[in-house]
Amino acid sequence: MKDWWFSRSSQDRMAITITACVVGLLLVYLFVWLPFNNKIITKRNQVESQMATLEWMEKSAEEVRSLRSRQARSNTKVSNEALLTLVDRTAKQNQLSKYIQRLKPQDNDSVQLWLEQAPFDALVQWIGLLVRQYNIDLDAISIERDESSGMVDARLTLLREST
Repeated sequence: MKDWWFSRSSQDRMAITITACVVGLLLVYLFVWLPFNNKIITKRNQVESQMATLEWMEKSAEEVRSLRSRQARSNTKVSNEALLTLVDRTAKQNQLSKYIQRLKPQDNDSVQLWLEQAPFDALVQWIGLLVRQYNIDLDAISIERDESSGMVDARLTLLREST
């Protein structure tokens, strides 16, 4: 190889050197720089896309919150009856009144009640009804499993926010 190189004229050696440098630079560009640059462009596009998605999600979240509050207001029944009366009436409608052992008003906006051997599923559905439809808050709850399957002893404090 050395003999071949030195058998060339200085102009040929210069042309070969320049050609080798150009080919080397071309290979570096094609196999190093171009893939690296393409990855940067791809990542930049992904970030822009994710930023647009984030912006859309934040805007949609505001819309969802406003729709939820509007729906909650439309689903809430405004009842002027006393909390004690409302609790008693809805318990009867949900076949839970026979399980209520004690119903004690705390004040106009709070009621404490004790249930014994009440069906757990019915109790949870009734509490959900009070919370969703009548805007009653569950201030405190204590539930103990009874020996009977699916039955519980419960102590609840229900609270209605003053308006």
